[in-house]
Order: sequence, then structure tokens, then C-alpha cells
Amino acid sequence: MDKIFEMEMGGEKIRARLLTDDAPITCKAFETAMPTKTFAVNAKFAGDETIGMLSFYVPPGENEVPSVEPGDIGYYPRSQTLCLFYGEIMPFGFINLFAKVLPEDLEKSITAGKKILDAGSMPLTITMSDTSDSTSTSKVHHTNSTINKVIASIDQIWEIEPNDVTFMRTHKRPPMGNFPCVVYSNFDLFWGTENLHVASSLASELELDPAKKVALGYLKRTQERLGKWGFPEATSLIEECLSAVKQVDSKEDLITLLHCLNVYLNRLGSWIDAMIPWNDMDSNLNLLNIEDPS
Repeated sequence: MDKIFEMEMGGEKIRARLLTDDAPITCKAFETAMPTKTFAVNAKFAGDETIGMLSFYVPPGENEVPSVEPGDIGYYPRSQTLCLFYGEIMPFGFINLFAKVLPEDLEKSITAGKKILDAGSMPLTITMSDTSDSTSTSKVHHTNSTINKVIASIDQIWEIEPNDVTFMRTHKRPPMGNFPCVVYSNFDLFWGTENLHVASSLASELELDPAKKVALGYLKRTQERLGKWGFPEATSLIEECLSAVKQVDSKEDLITLLHCLNVYLNRLGSWIDAMIPWNDMDSNLNLLNIEDPS
């Protein structure tokens, strides 16, 4: 029997079925994370694509496809997002294809997608249609206390705007004020998570001690960059992770810690990204020319 879930967004309720045979790992992680409340935005580069962050990490490579069609739903491991493609697509990255919108609800996904594009961001609630046979949503507790701390921190910032992000709404640096601070902090969070992907990937290939050195280097750099914009709660959490990495005694725990911190930093980034008026920026943008001084 197909497993159906429902996405409520943009004033529409859109049903989709899981591709459990094609993407069992992604589908299991998705079910375990349900129900969830997040927010949806439109993709920046891929065309008609609604995205919403999910609270789990699954590696790439499961039913991975470079191109999609309207109604396809993918999981993008780099930013841990659900990607609902509803119209003209310009593929930007590989996704784990794990679900499809029910054909009769495709028009609803188009309507919702256009509303979200116009609004910038809108709430997104996802639930499994039949919870009687759903996977338990109880949290997994690790022997590593720092991993548990990061997981708890993800929960704390999932539905409520984090203090670090709220501060960025008012943070200013002369002479150009608030906006560059917000945009550059968004970039630093993006590259911080990219670096964690590299660190976790190398950790699976290297011996433990070299892998720890790589992770420590990337984490310290991310902490320094975020510290320029404030982010006291995030930088404090990274400090705890730095200490934990030094003491970790297995590659499995190291990789799990990096993946969990990746979700945490991506969630911070999703909050920052959702408050930037990308549409207004684009419509009002006038690129400058550097005049030839001669």
C-alpha cells in the first residue's frame, strides 16, 4: 500500500506518495521526522521549485537523479530540504527522488508554489496521512552527550526564530548598515555547512586522527566567521563541538556529530535566508559599471 503524506502550504493541502521501494532510507528518515512544521521558500536557481527544510540528514546517492518533472519530490542532502518541483525546472543539483505529488493535486502545488514565490516565505506543515502504522518519532539518544546537545539545539530553533537570527535584524556596521551583515552572515552559514560536508566526507576515508584535524580546522573557521556577526549561541555550540571532536574515539561518532551540526547550521541559515527579500532585491537591482578612469 502506498504511504501518503500531506503538505499544507500556501492555502493548499497537497498529497504525495512515498517511493518506499526506490528510496527506502530517505523515506524511513522522512517518516520518522513526521509530523513537522517548517517554512517554504522558492528555490533561487532551479526554477519552479518549492523547498522546505527537514530536520534530518541522509547522504546523497539513493535514487539520485539530475533532472525531474513537475510533481516530483526530492530530498537535497546538501541543505536537508524537501524539494517540490511544480513547473519549469532548470536542474541545479542532484536530489534523492523519494516521493511524487498525487496527479489530482498537481494544480494545487502550482498554486501554492506561486503564492510562496510572491510572498517570499510561508509556513509549511507536513503530516503522514495514516499515523496508525507510522515509524516511532521518539528521539534517538546517543552515548555522546555533545551529539545529544546538538540535537536538542536543533529542536529549540526549529519552529521559533533563534535569538541569533533575531539579532541580525538589527545588527549594523558602518557605513553600510544592516543589509550587508545579513547577506554575508547568510553566505558564511552556507559555506560553513559546505565545509562540514567536506569534513564528514573525508572522515569516512581518512584515519580517525587526520579526520579529526580536518573537522577541527573547518569548525574553527566557521566559528570565527559567524563570530563576526554575533551568533553567540551558535558559536558557543561550535565551541562545545570543538572540544567533543578532540575527545571522540570513533569515526562513526565524529561523522554523526558533523551531520547533526550541519542540520543545526542549515536551520539557522534557512531562517536568515527566509527573511531576505530576494524578489524585491532582484526587481530593484541595478548593477554598477566601473568607469574607465582614462
